[in-house]
Amino acid sequence: MTAPLISCVMPTWNRHRFLPTALRCFARQTWPRRELILVSDDDTPPPIPDGLSSAVRLIHLPRNTSTGAKLNIGIQAARGSIIQKLDDDDWYAPTFLETHAGHLLAIPAEARDATLIARCCYLILLAGDHDLTPRFSGHGWNTGSSLAFWKSLWMRHRFPDRHVGEDSAFIRDSGARPIRVCDNKAAEHIVVRHHDNSWTRMTTGHADDYYRACPPHPQTLDELIPPDDFSAISSI
Repeated sequence: MTAPLISCVMPTWNRHRFLPTALRCFARQTWPRRELILVSDDDTPPPIPDGLSSAVRLIHLPRNTSTGAKLNIGIQAARGSIIQKLDDDDWYAPTFLETHAGHLLAIPAEARDATLIARCCYLILLAGDHDLTPRFSGHGWNTGSSLAFWKSLWMRHRFPDRHVGEDSAFIRDSGARPIRVCDNKAAEHIVVRHHDNSWTRMTTGHADDYYRACPPHPQTLDELIPPDDFSAISSI
């Protein structure tokens, strides 16, 4: 059976300092059939390296647009039957897409428009930490920056037109059953926290205060990611 095309959709806005790492993460993915759709309303369109020009498409919008609307625009343009939401400031291991594809392909055809994949745990990097110690999120999340689903789900229910919380609203309002992917080592997805994060509030207070109380991961950041990514992330 031919591997399905996975369309990764990445909304972005004036995040040029993050995109080189995001593009490297996409280029290293082990899943053979993939495309990346960047949906940007930057003041200046972000550059796409020549080596990725055949796999990366840029949709540049003329006006400020919500994250939810950008996702809908990108998914509408997607050629793949599987959609993977990616954040422009997070780090994804080479096996990230392959792991999600395995779970999505196991979903019965009759349930594909009512099921989605999300990570139940991940690592966090607080850019302000002087020692750049990754922390473990704990279990039980439906991580917005990890959502993956068959495009047929989106055809039935689209993302809301909002800047923050579009992923949790999409899960809730679509009625889709989340399948939580647990990575015991939590090394396939690192959420990077910095001064420009759109999501900051939790019911218990600021998200970064919660993350600072999370336990440290046994491996250091330079043991988890390649040197070029370490150099870029450690300078944020």
